[in-house]
Order: sequence, then C-alpha cells, then structure tokens
Amino acid sequence: MIFGDRRRPAGGSGDDTVNPWDLLRGIWARKAVVGGTALAILLISVAFIAIMTPTYTAETLLRIEPRAGEISRFDDLSPLSLPDQGAVESEIQELTSYSMIARLVSETGLDKTAEFNPSLRKEEGLGALFGSGKKKNVALTEIVEDVQGRLSIYRKGESRVISINFTSQVPARAALVANRLAELYIQKQIETRQALHGEATGWLREQIDTLREEVRKSEAAAERFRSKHGLFMTGESSDRATLPQRELSELTSQLVLAEATYSEAQARLSLARDLAAGERDIDTVGEVLNSALIQNLRQQEVQLQSQIAEMSATLLPSHPRMQQANANLKDLQTQISQEIKKISGALENEAQIARSRVSTIKANLNKLKRQMGALNQNEVELRALEREAAANRQLLESFLTRYEAASSKAEADARAADARIVSLAEPPSQPSFPQKGALGVLAVAASLIGGIAAAFIVQVLAPGFLTPEQLERTTGTPFLGIVPAPGKRTPLGQLTSNLVYRPHTPFAESLRNLLGHLMTARVNGRPAKSVTITSCLRGEGRTALALGLARTIALGGRSVILVEADLFTPSVHRALGDQARWGLSEVLTGRASFEHVIHRDTMTGAHILQAGTPLTNPTAALGSERMIWILQALAQTYDYVIVDTPALSESGDGQILSRLTDVTILAVQWRRTGRLAVSRAVKQLAAATSRRVGTVLTQMNAKEYRAVTGDESRG
Repeated sequence: MIFGDRRRPAGGSGDDTVNPWDLLRGIWARKAVVGGTALAILLISVAFIAIMTPTYTAETLLRIEPRAGEISRFDDLSPLSLPDQGAVESEIQELTSYSMIARLVSETGLDKTAEFNPSLRKEEGLGALFGSGKKKNVALTEIVEDVQGRLSIYRKGESRVISINFTSQVPARAALVANRLAELYIQKQIETRQALHGEATGWLREQIDTLREEVRKSEAAAERFRSKHGLFMTGESSDRATLPQRELSELTSQLVLAEATYSEAQARLSLARDLAAGERDIDTVGEVLNSALIQNLRQQEVQLQSQIAEMSATLLPSHPRMQQANANLKDLQTQISQEIKKISGALENEAQIARSRVSTIKANLNKLKRQMGALNQNEVELRALEREAAANRQLLESFLTRYEAASSKAEADARAADARIVSLAEPPSQPSFPQKGALGVLAVAASLIGGIAAAFIVQVLAPGFLTPEQLERTTGTPFLGIVPAPGKRTPLGQLTSNLVYRPHTPFAESLRNLLGHLMTARVNGRPAKSVTITSCLRGEGRTALALGLARTIALGGRSVILVEADLFTPSVHRALGDQARWGLSEVLTGRASFEHVIHRDTMTGAHILQAGTPLTNPTAALGSERMIWILQALAQTYDYVIVDTPALSESGDGQILSRLTDVTILAVQWRRTGRLAVSRAVKQLAAATSRRVGTVLTQMNAKEYRAVTGDESRG
C-alpha cells in the first residue's frame, strides 16, 4: 500500500466524537472502579440512614363549610354557594399565616422544647468537648419558621377537605400540634364572627338612634309648617285634603247646583212669559197645573159652566138666575187669572233668587281661588317636608328590621364556624422518615449510578488512547499496530531476545504485523527503506520497538541496521548486554568510519550503530549534510534502516530525522500518553515529513484492551 493512504484531517469536529460502544466497554473494563465506588456509596448511605433521627407525621382533616351567619347576608334568602378553589386556598394561607403559627407555638409550648428551640439542646460529642458553653437565644420568628417548614397543608383533590400534616420527632407531639392547629383555626373563626356581629349590631344601633332623631325632627318641622300656614287635613286617610282645598271643592259643587237651578227657573219663567204673551193657554205651565187652588177653581168653573148650560136650556140670559150664574163664573175666572199671575210672579222671584245665589257663589269662589295661589306653594313645601319625614321613617323601620334580624342571627350563629374537623390525628406508630426500605432501594440505585458515573468520568477524563480508532480519529494518520506490554519485570534485552526463543508471543506477532505494514509502504512509488521511530514522551517503549523491529527484519532474512540517534540517553547497548562503543557521533564528526562502529547482533544478525560519545550540539549534527550522507549510504547498503530518536518532548532531533527518512513511526503508550501531546507531535512530524507518519500503540495491557474493545484478536 502507499504509506498514509488512510490519512484523514485531524482535529475535525466529527473526528472527536466519542464512540458510545467504546465508552461502554471502557466502563465495563473498570468494573473494579464501579464496584468500589458503589460499595463506598452504599456503606455511607447505610451509615447515614442508620444515624438519622426518625420523624413522625400526623394528619388532621378539616372540612370547609358554606359561609353562614354573615351580618351582610341576614336578609338574603338565596342559597349559600359552596367555597370554590380560591376560597379553599385562601383558608390554607390563613392556616399557615405567621399569626396563627405564633399562637400555635405559644399554646402548645413548642418554644420550650429542645426539638424546636436549639438553645435548650444538650451538646454532645465534639460539641460538648470543645464548645464554648454559651448558647444563643432563639427568636420566636425562627421557631415559627421551623414549625411552618414542618407543616404540610393542602387540599384533598377537588373536595373541600383540607389535610393538615405535621412532622415531629415525637409521635404524640405531631398529633397534638396538628389537632391544635385545626382547633385554633375554628376558634379564630368563631372569635372573628362574634367580633363581626358585635361591630355590625353596634353600628346598627348607632344608625337607629341617629335615624330616630332625624324622624323626630322631620315630623316636627312638617307639623310646624302645617300649623303656621293652616294646612290642616280633613277626611279619611284615602280622601285627605286641606281645608281650603275642601272649601274650593264644595264651592265648586254649589256653583254647579246654583247655576243649574237658575237655568231651570229662568227657563220656566221664559216659558210662562211666552205663553202669557201668545195665544197658547198659560194653564199648560207646570206650576199652574200643579197648583191645587187653581185645580179646585177649575173644577168649580167646570161645574158652574155645566149648570149654566143646563139652565140655558130653560132660562133666558136675562133671567136672574142666569145672570147670577154668569156673574159667579166671571168672578171665578177672575180669581183663576189672579192666581195665575201670582204663580208667574213667583217664577220671576225664584229666577231672581237663583241668579243672586250664582253671583254670590262665584264671588266667593273667585276669592278662594286667589287665596289658593299662595296656599299651593305652601302645600308643595309641606309635601316635601312630609316626604322627608316619610323617607326617614321608612329608613328607620328598615334598620329596625335589620337590627332585629342581625340580633337573632348573631345569637344563633355565635358559636358556629365555617369549618369542622372531619377526623382528629392519632399519634403515628411508624415513622414517616426515614422509610428505610425505600431509602435502601434508593441507596442501592444511587451507589450503582455513582459507580457507573465514577467509571464514566475516569473513562472520559482518561488522558490516553484506548482503541486504534480513537488514535486514528485524533491524529488523522494511519494506525500501524499494537505492541503489547511486557511483563512487569521483563528487561528490554530479554523482551527482544524472546523474538528468537519464543517467536509466537504476542510481542513477536505485533512486530511482524508492523513489519508487514512497513514492507507494503510506498514513498513516491518506491518501497520505504528508512524508518524513524520516535515518541512523544520518554518511557513509551520506543527503543524496544526499534530494536524489536530490527531483529524481526533480520530474522526474516533481510539486511537491516539499527541506528541509535538518541545521543542524550543511549540505551541500546544495555538492551543488547554490550558495552558502550563508538558509533554515530564518531561517524558524524569524522573520527571513525562505518567499519569501525557498526557491530553485528549475534542473536539475529542485525547490524547495530550505537549512539557513540555525547556531542555538544547533537541537533545540529543530526541535521547536517553529513547525516544525510550517512543515511543515504546505509540505505544503499541495507534493505531497511531503523533510526531510534529521542522523545519529541525532550529534543527536536526526532523531527529533524523524520525529514531525512522515508517514513516515521510514532510510538504512543496505550492509556498513558495524552491526546494533546500526541496531536502536537503529529503536527510537528507531518510538517517535516509531508505527513508520512504512522502510529503504534505500545505497552498495551491485553486483558484490559479486550475488555474495552471486545477485540479478541489482540494479545
């Protein structure tokens, strides 16, 4: 393959995402952390539950009734409405008010108990040994706030029942406080109702006394005005009127009768005069016809005329009897005429009297009308005074009715309240807190969550890399392999010697896998021959990797030379069990040639070029043209040139040498080397080598790796 064909840009937002499966496997790999943390949390929780002081909660039920007995509703006959949600919530606020709780504290003596008054508590433990002995007095406000915090008052569902719950360390005290609060609430309602009734009836009494005085004054003013202006009333209550009004009415009636009488008399007189002046007989007049004297005279006239008619049949007119009879008839007719004249005169007198009476009544009526002009104005003022007096009297009667109703209702409702106790609290037998069963389950769950959280934090905050995928995502370079960690006491020389004696160990397999990547690597179309092996930090297994890779190549029958370029702290000779010899520094300075400093590994046949003696400025020497010539000469002689450099955190030699070789392998210690350090190292190497960099995870713990990744093929 072409070395670096799997490279991706490093540091992208999508590349830094955490693989959830890797995270879960990492947590599972830290089962010891999970178990230890969970056990510690569980033990602490159990100890805390064991030392907790138990508390008991008692419940009293209070039912809110429809409001009755209010002084403003005594004359309201409409049915009382039930309390709504707002009214019930208002009563709850009343129950939890400061004044109510302060009264509860005073009456139940809670301020004299150590549970609610810290100044009464005895100091125990370290407080008794090191305490000053002085206790600060606790204000009533603090005790009231403590009691309010232990109270739980709420509405039962959608009902009108209020639940009063109080929590205390003493069961009997919890029941006592809950019951006493309900009793105090009812008692306060009764006291408030009595005070309200007292205020209302007192106010009504004051208003009634004031209205009585107003009625007396208004009625007296009306009577004085009536007496002063003579506006006395007569008649029944349904037909009452003042004397001038009644006189006017009577004169009007008399005038009507007098005018009718005058009209009638004048008509009879005119008729009689017309009959007397005309040819018609005046005897047809009603007064004439109704006169008994005239009727008697007419009968005599008829009888006398009848006698004359009989006598005229036998006697001559000149006969004395005839003459006497005619003389009597004439006298009788003369008497009738005189009587008719008297009747006519009487009709004329009667008409004159009727006319005079009409004139007199009219004169009196006009006079009375002139008087009524002033009397009407007085009467208007009198009616206003009477209306004022009537209004005051009606208002007084209304207040008297209200006062009687209020007094009777106050007596009936003096001991009534708008609430009643449904059930009294009994001292609870079981504590409400702590509920050890529920807390135990919660403690177990919390301990498990805490253990997992601890493992999660450790996993997330772990500085190193756990999987090849994480390393590739972070660096953007090809991942070349994993080198397992040696035993705790396995020296470097023995580790690489096992390549010969134990060729099938995981360490040997990992190096052969790395060699396979190297053999297939291409640089500008040609096989890669020179390799720089470096690391971010000291102690990441860089030298073991370089020596092991060189021996593996040699065991494969290829020529290879290991160039130790760590001129600060050379260690290859110790790994080989050899003494320090001249090496690279002598070739760089020209003091020795290749044949004098290159030695052969007796176990594998690989050639070794040690670091040699220290130089004053090794960085300049390694970046010189001489070093380029050395590497080119070695590349022409050997199949592979392996260059072991110092750690990048200690020197820039690795960056310089990576520019002179075909490829660079960066050794990263599994789970130890920080991601930031690796990213910086890759950027340095990529800038020097056109990104021809590959990474290797070293010193991998096979057991933990399998637990983290689930990859059974490693280790």
